[in-house]
Amino acid sequence: MEKAQEEQALGKGQNLGRHFIKKPSDQMNELLKLFEDAKRQLGASVTYDHAGDVRHVMPRVPASVSTLNLRELSLPPFLASQGLNQVRVPVGTEAGKKTTFSSVLLESSRVAQAGARIILVNEADDAISVPGGGIALQRRNAGYTVIEAADFAVVDDGDDLVNSALPVHRDLIDLETIPALGFRVALSRAEQKAYESGQLADSALVSIALGIARAADATLLSAIVAGTPATFSLGAAAALGVEFAELRALVGTAGAGTAVGQDGTLRAAGVLAELTPTVAETIVGTFNRAAVAVHEDIRLVAERTNKQGELILTCWVNMQALLPMPGAFFKVSA
Repeated sequence: MEKAQEEQALGKGQNLGRHFIKKPSDQMNELLKLFEDAKRQLGASVTYDHAGDVRHVMPRVPASVSTLNLRELSLPPFLASQGLNQVRVPVGTEAGKKTTFSSVLLESSRVAQAGARIILVNEADDAISVPGGGIALQRRNAGYTVIEAADFAVVDDGDDLVNSALPVHRDLIDLETIPALGFRVALSRAEQKAYESGQLADSALVSIALGIARAADATLLSAIVAGTPATFSLGAAAALGVEFAELRALVGTAGAGTAVGQDGTLRAAGVLAELTPTVAETIVGTFNRAAVAVHEDIRLVAERTNKQGELILTCWVNMQALLPMPGAFFKVSA
């Protein structure tokens, strides 16, 4: 999967530059190191014969590749005030302090704020040896499980009890098919010079963190909309057995069914709401019955496009919506 992503970012049949997997202590300035290394990459690899003459020249993309772990990565300690240059500190961070990447992801995700789980997923375990010289791959049932109340019923004397389905709902993560999402941006030499040392890399890293949070919102909400949820009503929510306090609404760009109370609170169909730019629809549901699986490793590719030092930055992340109970979500009509 990673090889296919690299080929998509850089072009099939082309050699990649250096590939780094950094220790946790090195990841703070990893993006800056990636930029600097990409600028030093050559556009070809050369082989020589025994006499020192050039034997073969193989063109390659002058690029560097790095894998960062979301569990271990920290964001830069932005200052609330930097002289004449003011920086808006991202939600979930404190001025002048390091902040973990995962905490910004949770604080910035609207579905997480509404109650959905963000699950960081690692790679499958290595194959293990089995008697006889073979190997076996361990299957992991990773995913999200929702357990609801068992449905007891009154049974009259002489009547049989009807079988019920076990109210345990599961949605599993498939690492083989988990979708890949990408972001690509061209950074001209002038843009790079407009920032002081390291500030461009720091800003890009924060933007990526906020972008992954928004991508998680889009992944879950798009999956909910694709399931054609029923129109919301309090009766339909009551039939699910949910508490009213569990309900949350996310209002899409169409703004359907919303109103702002005199206290300044946004509501959709009477349910506490927040805005989102990721879908057009207004969705009401119990978001604690859903999750987004995000692979803990993100792939960064910095490609030098010319001798003037212009760069193209590409970031790949894998995530999957987990909806054990699609019926726990509704749409709000205009």
